[in-house]
Amino acid sequence: MKNKILDLTEGNITKNLIRLSLPIMLANFLQVFYNLTDTFWLGKLGDDASKAVSAAGIAYPLVFFLSSFGAGFVISGTALIAQYKGAGKPEEMKRVVGQYLLILCIFSAVFLPGVFLFIDPILNILQVPAEIFTITKQYVSIILLGMVFMFIFMTYQSISQGLGDTISPMKIQVISVLLNLVLDPLLIFGVGFIPRLETMGAAITTLVARIMTAVFAVIFLIKKSKPVLPTQKDILPDKAMLKRIMSISIPASLGQSVTAFGFLLLQGFVNGFGTAVIAVFSISGRITGFFTMPAMGISSALATVIGQNMGAGKMDRAKESVKKAFVLVMTIMTAGCLVLFFFGSELTRFLIADPEVVEMGKRMFRILTFSSLAFGIVFVFMGVFNGSGHTKPSMILNVIRLWGLRIPFVLLLSGLAYKHFPIEFLKPVFDWFALPLSVHPYDALWWSMVISNSVIALWAFLIYRRGKWQKVRI
Repeated sequence: MKNKILDLTEGNITKNLIRLSLPIMLANFLQVFYNLTDTFWLGKLGDDASKAVSAAGIAYPLVFFLSSFGAGFVISGTALIAQYKGAGKPEEMKRVVGQYLLILCIFSAVFLPGVFLFIDPILNILQVPAEIFTITKQYVSIILLGMVFMFIFMTYQSISQGLGDTISPMKIQVISVLLNLVLDPLLIFGVGFIPRLETMGAAITTLVARIMTAVFAVIFLIKKSKPVLPTQKDILPDKAMLKRIMSISIPASLGQSVTAFGFLLLQGFVNGFGTAVIAVFSISGRITGFFTMPAMGISSALATVIGQNMGAGKMDRAKESVKKAFVLVMTIMTAGCLVLFFFGSELTRFLIADPEVVEMGKRMFRILTFSSLAFGIVFVFMGVFNGSGHTKPSMILNVIRLWGLRIPFVLLLSGLAYKHFPIEFLKPVFDWFALPLSVHPYDALWWSMVISNSVIALWAFLIYRRGKWQKVRI
């Protein structure tokens, strides 16, 4: 693929969406493949396989929680760069990048070191089983060391995507995945002078890969994104630009972080069901993530298309891009969900050949098929809100999806509601909700996703129809 910054205010909309989203999809597929590689090799550790996969699975929502604080800035970076590019204001783009470098330095110096002080309390809140507490803590500690490098790459990725260049970030992801493919089995199982590190080997591999992605991100920014390279004055605090960035970033970060904290709480419920359910839940996140990557890619591409066209004053073209993106997402998601429905158990067996886990996985994926379709719709409208810089709807939808719907329905359908809220006059109601899943109460984890994603998909459509997202933010 030729590296090229795209002008998305002209040309065929569907073609632009595909050209922009294909590298994002591939990069996202590579990232999930990256995670699946860890799961695959850890799943081959014999008697310790479930413990190792569980430890890595517990770390996933914790990393998601911590990275969510930076994700809001990534969203605003893409939106602002895209809108300024569409408006033809290169000096403003440089100011955006300069202020992001300043924010990144402050964030890395203050926030991340403080996280290490709270690892034990966090893992206790998550109800990590005693038999895997030590390896989980070791794994998480190493992963946290790579967070700064991950934020460097995320910052570059947002800038590049705002410009319409999605190929450069993809190239960096390819390098990361190749490193993971080579180092994972070597460090997990050991060979020659390399010791057998098992779970720690997977964590060290991730750290090395993230350091390399950060190095290449800096190189690519200097060589391939010259139009937005800031000068020294652009890095100095700019009150007006910082206020603009924060007005977009804070709602997005809050929505992401509150949602991620909810996933941490949800992981605590999962851990209460034992290591088999933890392993299945970990597999579900990775495999469904793999099949929702196209929707995520198109959503990211749509955000850039929306941003550039709004900046150029081409609102009709922005609206038309939403329709085109919806058709693409639904076509791809339907095909992927059919694979999940009919071959979910085989996918589970490929990762962990435990009969109990495989049976859980078969039932799980048949339920999650419908959840994934609804979530694909949500992605389309999130792309609209994020690309326009109107991140408050995204924040509200993310918070309600998890805290207002998913967690309450997990408690109700699993029979845990009375345990956490022992209100006598509500016990008959709690029992009625829990009765259908009394044989397999952990299935509440999957059914709650169907309910929450379906409700939020409808709500997102209604917000889109109101049209407030059409106000330009620059």
